[in-house]
Amino acid sequence: MTSKRIVLRALDGVFVTFTTMLVLWLGGLPFDWLSDLVEMPPGEFHWFAMFVVFAALWLMHAIATSDSAP
Repeated sequence: MTSKRIVLRALDGVFVTFTTMLVLWLGGLPFDWLSDLVEMPPGEFHWFAMFVVFAALWLMHAIATSDSAP
């Protein structure tokens, strides 16, 4: 397995985890305990989770389209 595939799998796991949490939260499942765990207000945690989702997508795109790694 190449390093490119390993990194893409890790980023995919981060993306799927945070996206699932956002969808469940938007669906009405209370995640107040999670925002308390990281000591952020729920609104701020929502924006942080969205940032992580988009950052993971950008990194996956950058790695997948790069020609430097096999």
